[in-house]
Amino acid sequence: MYFFINNYQNNMQDKEKKFKKPYTRINKQDMEIPGCYSGVRVVNGNIELALKTFKRKMKDSGKLEELKERKEFLKPSAIKRRKMQLAVRADWQRRQNEE
Repeated sequence: MYFFINNYQNNMQDKEKKFKKPYTRINKQDMEIPGCYSGVRVVNGNIELALKTFKRKMKDSGKLEELKERKEFLKPSAIKRRKMQLAVRADWQRRQNEE
């Protein structure tokens, strides 16, 4: 009988250990790779946090916007035309909001 009770208590302790996840706070310094600004290290198998950090670094660096701009060549006149169209539209929207 003693063996059964002791074994039952050990099983309950094992189940409690399974459900509790050890939480360790991850700092930005832990994820950085020295000498590589855009690189991110995966810490404790937390790929979601590493991916989130990588996306934020890419967005802040402006590399994705530059890549999209270089995808196709635009003539300088086309760039000026697009810039003027956006300015006219912004002016029109500003006037609509004033009324």
